Amino acid sequence: MHLTDEQLNEYLDNETAERAVIEAHLASCGECAARLFTLQALFADLGSLPEVNLSTDLAARFTPSRSLTPQLPRWLTLTATLQAAAALLLATLAAPFAAQMLEPYSSMYTMPSPADILTELQFNFFTWTRSFGSISLPEFPPNPFALPAEITPAILAVGMTSMLLAWAFSNWWLLHKKSNRLA
Repeated sequence: MHLTDEQLNEYLDNETAERAVIEAHLASCGECAARLFTLQALFADLGSLPEVNLSTDLAARFTPSRSLTPQLPRWLTLTATLQAAAALLLATLAAPFAAQMLEPYSSMYTMPSPADILTELQFNFFTWTRSFGSISLPEFPPNPFALPAEITPAILAVGMTSMLLAWAFSNWWLLHKKSNRLA
C-alpha cells in the first residue's frame, strides 16, 4: 500500500504525527520515495519564482461601496405593493358588510364609564372565583358577535381556508422565484 499525496504533503510540512511510519515506508518503497522527491523539487521550483506584482488592485473589486444602499429587487417591491393594495381593497369592500352585521348590536351598546367598567370587572372576578366552589361555569351573556343566518360556519370556513391557501401559494411562488434567481 502506497502513501497518499496528502500524507506526503503533511510529511513535507512537518504536520504529521505518523512521521516515523512514513519514513519507514519511504525507506522500503522506491515509488513513494520518487513521488516525495518530485514534490520536494516542485516546492523548491515554486519557492524560487520571483514575486510578481499585480497591475490592478483586486481588493477594490470585492470591497463593498458605502455609497450604495441595499435595495430590494424591483419585482419584489412591486409584488408587496400589489399585495398591500389588494388587502386594502378587500378590507374596504368588506367594511359595509361587517357594519351591517354589527348594526343590530350597536344600538344596544353604550359606552360605560371607567367606574362602571371597574365595578363590572370586580363583580365578574368575584363571581368567577365563587364558581370554583360549586364547579360550575359562570353565566355569560349571549354572544353579540354570532353570525347571521346567511353566513354559515361552513361558508366562513371555506372562505378562510381559500384565503389561507391563496396566501400560502403566493408566498411559495415568491420564494420559489427568488431561489431560482439565486441558482
